[in-house]
Amino acid sequence: MALFMNDQKIIQENYWKEIQNEIPDILKDLSGIVLLTHNSLEFTNIIDFLNKIKPNHFSNILYISLIRSYNYMQLTLEKKPLEQKMIFFIDCVSGFAFPPDDNVDDCMYHKPPQTFEELKDIITFGIEKCNPDIIVIDSLTQFINFSKPTESEISKLYEFLHSIRGNVLNIIQDTFILLYDTEMSIMQNLPREHTDLILKIEVLKEAGLTPG
Repeated sequence: MALFMNDQKIIQENYWKEIQNEIPDILKDLSGIVLLTHNSLEFTNIIDFLNKIKPNHFSNILYISLIRSYNYMQLTLEKKPLEQKMIFFIDCVSGFAFPPDDNVDDCMYHKPPQTFEELKDIITFGIEKCNPDIIVIDSLTQFINFSKPTESEISKLYEFLHSIRGNVLNIIQDTFILLYDTEMSIMQNLPREHTDLILKIEVLKEAGLTPG
């Protein structure tokens, strides 16, 4: 039986829970497919988040970057290092415009993926290269707009999530972190049934002061 309020049909109910105090417990044993939505996180904020994941356990991370260059991320890590973690980058921003340094062994350059199929190929390539415990994709914003996704976009996303969850790609890694920037749009559709955990981070930034 449909419910009506003010002559309008209720088509969706959303429930949100404040879990700030539970975050350390959640992150110390994090696994599964995790959708991390945020309002334009800086890479330093992402490092903070990664440091909270399994803090007392050494982790090998594959970071597939679609929006930040390796040089930028490496400079940030020199000032704010990861703890108990090793990270390998696939830089899809610089592409082949900047040939890789022969002395760099923690990054590979790849042309930007245009589809989820191409992204799956990059994941497979990265797994063969560094056998990670955790895979981070930064970010899904390049592939889908959760404010007004089309049926085709949703279908392709669910197929992608099914692929990384099952044995379709022969993936044995149990932790995928999918970043999504909400700064430019209000999220209306979330893949709740196809992800294990959805976390939202909001960073409040202090407005700069103009010298008088």
